[in-house]
This record gives sequence, C-alpha cells and structure tokens, in this order.
Amino acid sequence: MRNRRGFTLFEILISIAIFMLLAGGIFASVRAAFIASAQVAGDQLDSERLDAFQQLLRKVFLSLPGDAKVELKLRQQAGRGDIIEVRLWPVPGFLQFGTSSNDGVAISAQPDGTGGFRVMLGYFRSEDSPDERNQWIERESDWLMLLPGVKQIRWRFAPARNPVFSDTWNEQSGRPGLAELTLEMKNGTANVYQFWIPPLQRRSSGGADGVVVPQQPGTPQQPPAQPGDPPRPE
Repeated sequence: MRNRRGFTLFEILISIAIFMLLAGGIFASVRAAFIASAQVAGDQLDSERLDAFQQLLRKVFLSLPGDAKVELKLRQQAGRGDIIEVRLWPVPGFLQFGTSSNDGVAISAQPDGTGGFRVMLGYFRSEDSPDERNQWIERESDWLMLLPGVKQIRWRFAPARNPVFSDTWNEQSGRPGLAELTLEMKNGTANVYQFWIPPLQRRSSGGADGVVVPQQPGTPQQPPAQPGDPPRPE
C-alpha cells in the first residue's frame, strides 16, 4: 500500500493565516459599506429635518394674525448661557394646541451643552409682563424640539417699506415685512433663509372702518368705489 502524506503543521498554519487575511478584508469592506450607508442615511435625515423646519417657519410667518407682534430677544438663563429667541403673539391658529388664542409662541435657540444649539418651540402667556413672560418660559413652558445640531444661528428682521435688516426687533418696532435666518449646522452645512411676512392693509369696505387684516400674496389693489358703481363682492 502507498503511504499517504498529510499536511504538515506549517502548511496548516499558512492556510489559516491566508483565510484570516481574506476574512479580514471582507469584513473591512462590509463594515465600510455599512458606515457609508449610515452616513448617507444620516445626511438625508438631516436634510429632511432642515427642510421641514424651514417650511414650518415659513407657514408660521405667513399665518401671523393681523394684530400679531414680533420680538427678537437675547436672554440669559442661569447655567445655560445666552438664548436667542423669537417671540410671536398672538399664536398662529394652526399652532393653538389647547392654548388660549391670546397666548404667544417662542422659537428659542437654546445651548445644547456641546458648544451648539438646539431650536425649540414653547408657549407663553402674552398678557403677562415681560418679566413674567421670562419666568413662565423658563419654568413652565413645555419645549418641543424642532432642530438639533445647530452650530451658529442668527435672526434678522426688516420693515416692509425699507428692507434693511436689523439684529434687533421689539414690540415697538411694528410688524416686520421680512425675516432672515442664518443657520450653520454642526455637519458643516450653512443656509440663509428669508421669510416674507404679509403686510397689513386697511379694509375700506365690507367691514368696520379701521380693521386691519393681513394682505395675501398676489391680492390686487382695487381703486376706491365711485358713486353709482355696482356693489363689490367681499
């Protein structure tokens, strides 16, 4: 009978080493593919979240009541640092979730503890004094997360007739015509958004004198009614 020669220990060790190298290469390729896929999914989620955020803001400004007031405020909260806040009151109708129609809404950029901000939404009672509003916002308001991962944020407002943007705006400044938001995200993206705020026009017919209503985009200006003209639809 012929003697059958088996594998030597050295050959077995070489085979195991080659197999481990191949397995390691395959694992590294699969891991890199998973990481790349997760990164793409994360970037897409960030983009969708940012798009939803700016659409919400656009709807907020377009839906402001005729008597709405706007205030851009920088306030300090113990242990948290500077908070950049836009306050609007009365609150737009689509945001009245069990709140009074006279309540206000605050869009607040609050420090997240990592050198950035997270944009939150909260409510306050507009009939309170400014100090009472601050206390209510700091202690009572239940905040809703709108946008995390913000590195830098800047709000500016401009009047409708003179579109020169200002970093300050208060109740006495009147109703702005434009709002500008500059956002720099922690992922490196930067965007500038501008929001049109419908101006107010004084209704001369079809309602009480002196009633102020928001002017809708694309609404033509009608000439004054003349004697003998047929009635106009409201």
